[in-house]
Amino acid sequence: MISEHSRFQLEASKLGRDLIFQVTVFEKEERKRKKLFAETQCSDPFHLVIQFIIREAPDFETLLQRFVRQLQHRGFAPIRMRMRDTSKWLEWQAVPYVHDGPVTAQPDPPVTEIAAPKPAARHKGAA
Repeated sequence: MISEHSRFQLEASKLGRDLIFQVTVFEKEERKRKKLFAETQCSDPFHLVIQFIIREAPDFETLLQRFVRQLQHRGFAPIRMRMRDTSKWLEWQAVPYVHDGPVTAQPDPPVTEIAAPKPAARHKGAA
């Protein structure tokens, strides 16, 4: 059986443009186990449609972390989010930090200077 679990909005920035993703989370119950899944999409100047699909998350925190990882992988910077109560949107809050996985920020590599190539020597007989 599939039912609506929750709704949330997440604001993210890419290429100087802020987008608000509205995500409906569904709950699927099979054999007395519950799994969450969600899907949303957007477009940007370089792609017609970008889809974000999260399947079989065991809980909402895992689903949110997977969604944030997908956003970061595609160049979006998550800013804030809010949940939907039964009748209204709750206050905006910071997006939880995704702490495990390859999406953590790494320091920039050191800058190395590359010497300019020397001009080729000309031979006496060359025109």
